Amino acid sequence: MKRALIVGGTGPTGPHVIQGLLERGYATTIFHRGTHEPPGLPEVEHIHGDPHFPETIAAALDGREFELVVAMYGRIRHLADYFARRCARFIGVGGIPVYAGLMDPEGQRPWGLPVPVRETAPLSDYPGDTDGSRFAHMIYRTERHVLDLGEAGAFNAAYFRYPAIYGPRQPTPMEWSVVRRVRDGRSAMILPNGGLILTSRCAARNAAEYLLLAIDHPETSRNQAYNCTDDEQFTQRQWVELISRGAGRPLDIFSLPEELATPAEPLTRMLGGSNHCLLDNAKARHELGYRDRVSARDALQETAAWYLANPLAGNDAANHPDPFDYAAEDRLIAAYQRGVAAIQAEAPFPKASYHHSYAHPKTPGQGPDHRGR
Repeated sequence: MKRALIVGGTGPTGPHVIQGLLERGYATTIFHRGTHEPPGLPEVEHIHGDPHFPETIAAALDGREFELVVAMYGRIRHLADYFARRCARFIGVGGIPVYAGLMDPEGQRPWGLPVPVRETAPLSDYPGDTDGSRFAHMIYRTERHVLDLGEAGAFNAAYFRYPAIYGPRQPTPMEWSVVRRVRDGRSAMILPNGGLILTSRCAARNAAEYLLLAIDHPETSRNQAYNCTDDEQFTQRQWVELISRGAGRPLDIFSLPEELATPAEPLTRMLGGSNHCLLDNAKARHELGYRDRVSARDALQETAAWYLANPLAGNDAANHPDPFDYAAEDRLIAAYQRGVAAIQAEAPFPKASYHHSYAHPKTPGQGPDHRGR
């Protein structure tokens, strides 16, 4: 029987990958630290150890052999080094900071990321001089290291660029910021710039499907990197609307300039409120035959319902970045409304008068119309 190792496997995506491997006839083992053992995982062998350091990886896996390794957690470069010439197939999961312009939009001309972002977009192949650009460069170096090992014949490699993954079992779910406000009886939610930013997301079931398709198409995906994203994407405002409706009550949106929309930072995380990150998944659709296993709309509804039934508690609640400081939010909204009124009173500005640029003659054969067009 074919043997597969999943590094990680207990988060949102892992159970779907485990189930897919079992359905494909793999004897499947997961390697993780053992600190999270969520209920409902498929019955497979667990190896408990630390996948972050060369010595702990070697100690935990000594004497074990696997044809396929799916590295979704830990330090991927150390895992790749350990499995070089020890496995036939190595699939790594990284992230979208690999793209230049995500972590350091000011360093790109034009500003930020291209729209959409294809796999051929510029990568973070230099460290730059900001913490964000240096972090992005580390993500790039790890991806490049895995693909270089693949090109050198150490194994058949493939690499996947995950955006924000959503679904049950996410340790710090962005969706919780919306769901909890519904549960707490809030009527509105602050978003930057009208919530018009586009941020790619991927449901856990769909994220797993990308990896499983690479397993099904080993030669097509050999030494390739792929974007992962739901086929349908939403603006931040639409995303809040879908989740809040799924949680039982739509929230109104209160728009603030990005500089003032601090309460929304847990929703934007690395991106801020202006830097679109709309991934293009055409490569995976064309080469691997990717199609969503679940629609984004249905997955968001399911996610909202799951967190309603399983609210964050304990360390997960304590570690969530949203302070849920509703009194401070109300003060901010009130101060902004007073500020807008003061500006409008001090510096009124006439609205632009717009007319269609083409002529609208009133009679046949008329020359220039009443506006000289």
